[in-house]
Amino acid sequence: MFAPSPATDSRPVRQPTDWRKVGRRAAFVWRAVSGDTLDGKPRTDRTWTHRGTPLTTKREDGRMPHSWDYLSRLEMAGLRAFGGFVTAGTGVAAAVEPSETLQSLQLSGVGAAAAAASWAGFRGMDGVVTWKHRKEWIWPLHVVLRDLLGLPEGVKPSDYLKVPADYAERAGDVVRVELPGTWVPGTDASAVVQAVTSKLALQDVKATVRLKGGKHHITFTQAPRAPQRVMYSDPEVAERVHKAPASAPFLGLSHRDVAVSIDLDDESPHIMFSAAPGGGKSVLAKAFAAQVLHHGGIAFLIDFKRTSHKWAYGLKNLMYIRSEMDAHFLLLALAQEGNRRMAIAEENVHRELRGEPPLPMGPRILLILEEANTLRKRLAKYWAKNKPEGTKGNESPAVEALGEFLFMGRSQLMHALLIGQSLTAQTVGGPEMREAFTARILARYTQNAWRMLVPEVSPIPKASRHSGRVQIVLAGQAHETQVVFMTDEEAKAYATSGVVTNVPSIEQLMRGTDTTNSRHSEGTHQGEQVVSDTTGRPLRVVPDPDQGEPAAPAEAAPISLSQAARTVCAGVAGPAQPGVDTPQEKRDLMALRNARSRDKQFPDHIALKGKEKLYNPTDLERWARNRIKASAESETAETGTE
Repeated sequence: MFAPSPATDSRPVRQPTDWRKVGRRAAFVWRAVSGDTLDGKPRTDRTWTHRGTPLTTKREDGRMPHSWDYLSRLEMAGLRAFGGFVTAGTGVAAAVEPSETLQSLQLSGVGAAAAAASWAGFRGMDGVVTWKHRKEWIWPLHVVLRDLLGLPEGVKPSDYLKVPADYAERAGDVVRVELPGTWVPGTDASAVVQAVTSKLALQDVKATVRLKGGKHHITFTQAPRAPQRVMYSDPEVAERVHKAPASAPFLGLSHRDVAVSIDLDDESPHIMFSAAPGGGKSVLAKAFAAQVLHHGGIAFLIDFKRTSHKWAYGLKNLMYIRSEMDAHFLLLALAQEGNRRMAIAEENVHRELRGEPPLPMGPRILLILEEANTLRKRLAKYWAKNKPEGTKGNESPAVEALGEFLFMGRSQLMHALLIGQSLTAQTVGGPEMREAFTARILARYTQNAWRMLVPEVSPIPKASRHSGRVQIVLAGQAHETQVVFMTDEEAKAYATSGVVTNVPSIEQLMRGTDTTNSRHSEGTHQGEQVVSDTTGRPLRVVPDPDQGEPAAPAEAAPISLSQAARTVCAGVAGPAQPGVDTPQEKRDLMALRNARSRDKQFPDHIALKGKEKLYNPTDLERWARNRIKASAESETAETGTE
């Protein structure tokens, strides 16, 4: 029915040769074996025998080439040939000996995986450890330098910046900046040096530009840093301390072993020290105070932590205050002493005009305020509980007295060392009171603390975790310093080896008594016999009454320890332990006698009644408030002091 279909030709139709495709394939093969880029687009200026110029690009998008794009074509061809040989050899071996080849590949894979895991772990740990360093120091510098140097887009800081994490502690070549091979030195060199110096807060450095061959770089050489330790036991350090003038105690050593000090008479009458725990606050205060005391000064130490300065226990030229009550009255007394000295300073001006010799001002006074962050709050709380009825206002007069003390200083030889962690204006007592501290010391600081206390100093130096490493800022300039370290025994010995001036009592300061005298050197009681004890101190002899128990002493009359146990020191022994039935009065008397022989802070007797020693009741009462309790001593022994 149907006509047969014509026979079909089953042979494929031959297409004409696409010589363009053949040429592209041949070109690809040629580029692969000759070490050229596979797409034929140049990314650097490399040649057959020379590598590409560092930190340059010929990419169309302007981005940073990969590191292998800088290899010469011969090097790249060798790497590709080696890779092809390994791949082909593995294929042949798999065809001939499949089991052995598979086993070898497994072992090689395990080794490669272990190596990759180790490398990844190292890079990950290194990234975690240096993350803060790279964020706060490397990246801000990179943002500035990539425009100054004209670096291609996508370049990483690690490609051209070498800044170790501890660069601030090193000496010698500490920073290296790789420059593009096409970079020409000129005005940009100073801009690069300024950027690196300011962004990294480098101190005392020298920049050297090296343009040898195709590798150009700038090296920053840092001068010898402050020593790791400055020990008073070192004879050279001790000599520097001994040669320091009375008005400028030796604080430590800076770069190139330069001695650092602050002149209290010419530069700054008061000093502020802000540091995190462990920053060396108590170490510096100890060395500073010991030198002031050595030259005849007197010191008042307010320490609510109670045990920060064990070296000061029992010193005759230092008063240790541990209670809010005594701190309150001490500040009031010091304000009165300042007013008295202001009157002397005014009189001396007139005496100078008349050609008369000046009146003595008195010894240099140093007020040390430990943990000043809590001072104002404690004074305000004490005043709120103890202010007289009907008194208007909640501001503590002691805070106002501290302000008066800070506004004096230079001509009155009255100085304050304020120590704390975050010394805000509110903590100190107001911005005007904080401005009285023209010399400021910082250690283990944050950038916020630096900007708050010394905003005029920029850039911010990198904080050091090394104990005793501080930045002393004076006249808008920071000096990295390693503070001098004295042991407790050395500080006590030095404080008492020079001119020792007995510190007056708070009552003497309130009465306006000349601070050149002490309560132990005034034998002015008329009509009474005066004798001396074994140390040569003048003492009154109180006659024994003919009969009967001695009457209750008046407020200022000397009393015995048995009388103190019933009055001003009642309860000093604390509550009785379970099973102890000894009367409280007897336990208090035993505690007082033990303290007299063991406690270096126990007050001296001021009179003799036969062989019995009599004491100032005010001194005993103050000692009872400020004594070191057993719990505080044990806690200090376990935790240590800063």
